[in-house]
Amino acid sequence: MTLITERLHSKRLNKYKINIKTIYKDDNERLERNSDNSHNDNITNGIILEKDYYKDKKLLLKTYNFDPRLSYSFVFNSSDKKIKCPNCGYIDKAKQFNDGCPYCKTYYNMDYSNKDLGAKYHYDQVVNSNLYTKITFIIDIIFSVILMYFYIKISSRTFNIYDIAKVFIIGGILGVALYYVFYIVDAMIITLPVKLYKESQNRKQIIFWNRMNSLGIDKKTFFNNINYELKNYYFDDKVNNDVIDYDIIDYLEFNDYQYNNDLYVKVKVSLRIITYKDNKLDVDNKKVIFTFKRNDVNNLELDKEINIIKCHNCGSSIDVTKNTCEYCGSVNNYLQEWYLVRE
Repeated sequence: MTLITERLHSKRLNKYKINIKTIYKDDNERLERNSDNSHNDNITNGIILEKDYYKDKKLLLKTYNFDPRLSYSFVFNSSDKKIKCPNCGYIDKAKQFNDGCPYCKTYYNMDYSNKDLGAKYHYDQVVNSNLYTKITFIIDIIFSVILMYFYIKISSRTFNIYDIAKVFIIGGILGVALYYVFYIVDAMIITLPVKLYKESQNRKQIIFWNRMNSLGIDKKTFFNNINYELKNYYFDDKVNNDVIDYDIIDYLEFNDYQYNNDLYVKVKVSLRIITYKDNKLDVDNKKVIFTFKRNDVNNLELDKEINIIKCHNCGSSIDVTKNTCEYCGSVNNYLQEWYLVRE
């Protein structure tokens, strides 16, 4: 089954004949979902472990290091129990959501927790980095060569071309022998400032969400809205024609402000963007700032028995039963609380 919210993404993947297999961890069980619907498990509050990208059944790329504070749920059932869409607030029987929310078309049930990731998480983030591996090897070799230089310089009565050769040869052999030691020790040294920085980040986010909660803003709704809006942005053919996938690796900063009585939140994120160009996949890691505007979902005006809302983009009055603004063409889900401000 292709979920409604995934159809824009699926259209992009089908264009390039790419399948994404996402591996989740759910209660210590490894489960998977495939964009080509070849295998899709039910998942309840699962975190992403890895993504595998295939073209014509050939593995092109594996990606790791996903934010474990983000969890996802994909559960299908035939229950008549009423549930609430986590993205727009629409309420209906659970069985009506099996193909996504009947109103806003999203299925993602995301949650985000400000939990302490612990030293092990930061350590794993460091040692699993390709950049860290290369830097550690270079530092290891340089240190070993310098060490051998001073040893041979002090212990030898002469220092000629043969001694210089011994410095590099023996230094290189020593470097290879000591590489694992450097690999572990360097990670422990690098981990401490990273962990302290992440904990400081986490504390700031807790303060931010405590303030948002006091304004009646739900965090779960906010993150579902972000995901919904970014999917519409990155898989819009008019904006990003080559993007086949993206992942938010980390939420770095949240800053809110008021303008014309509207609430805005600037979100700085660490993004991994996967593009398909020249018959190959490219990975681009970048930091991006997105601005989201709050739509006051409780502010509906009854005008001649028609519910009227203001378009989040142009401010024109529109009928809530019309999904698209007839003035500017923007999609309006009247129960959706946050919209991406496109520059």
